[in-house]
Parts: sequence; C-alpha cells; structure tokens
Amino acid sequence: MKASPQDKSLEELLGASKFSGQGFLGADPRPVNEIIADDLRTLDRLGISKDTLLQSLRRAYTLGRSALGLEVKIHPGVTAIAHESMGHIPSPFRGDGVFEKGEVVIRAADGAELILTDLGLALIEKHNFFQGHGARYRIDPARAAALFGLIKT
Repeated sequence: MKASPQDKSLEELLGASKFSGQGFLGADPRPVNEIIADDLRTLDRLGISKDTLLQSLRRAYTLGRSALGLEVKIHPGVTAIAHESMGHIPSPFRGDGVFEKGEVVIRAADGAELILTDLGLALIEKHNFFQGHGARYRIDPARAAALFGLIKT
C-alpha cells in the first residue's frame, strides 16, 4: 500500500533531526503504523494494557526525577537515576507541543536498561508509539513489562 502524504510527512518528522538527534525510528525500516500495530499486539499477547504499562513507566520516571540525581529503587532489582538536560524538544506529532529534555535511566540487576523521557511517555500515551527498533529511547513493551514484574520471564 502506498503511503499517504501525511504518513510520509510524519515519517520525515520521526527521522533524525537537529531536535531529535538520531530520531524516533532508529534502524527500523517498517512504516510507523506497523511499528505501532506490532507493539500493541505484543501487549495484547502478554495480556497487559497499555495503560497498565504506562502507569509503571510513569511511576518509575517520577520516582527517578524526584530523587534529584540519586539512584532510587523502583522495584526489587530495578533502580532509576535521572540525568537532567536543559531545554525542550518538540513532539514529532503536530500539535502535541514541546517537552522537557532529560532522561531517567532504569536499570535491572541483570544489566537490562530502559531510558525514559517525558516525550517518550507522551508518545506512548497519545499515539501508542513506543518508537522504532534501534531508537535510543525505544521502550520495548515486552522488556518493560518484564522489568516491572508485570509478566513472568
């Protein structure tokens, strides 16, 4: 199926730029709608709602940010630490506004890691977009669910 002009425009906005660095798609060659559909199918297969996962992600992000650069325990064997950055980044989805820069790194005892940002969480909440494979801020739904104890690994 041929991509619409709106789809092409969105994919350009999701690519590398002066605002997003490497971009939101990473090395993922799939169209945005396929990335979204696959991640939603993963959540469905795991029996977890997007809202349940997002609640755990937001809790970890908030705890990490409130610890002011100190490592904080999120879940048994899982910690978070915030790294501040000055400035804002615009959402690649028109009309969503701008979001504070900075990130919260979530680490498991086994070395697994997720990097959460205010924009990344908003992309999931508003657009079901967990970002493409290979993107620095991709939140793989299955890895995140396992990390927060929402599924048995």
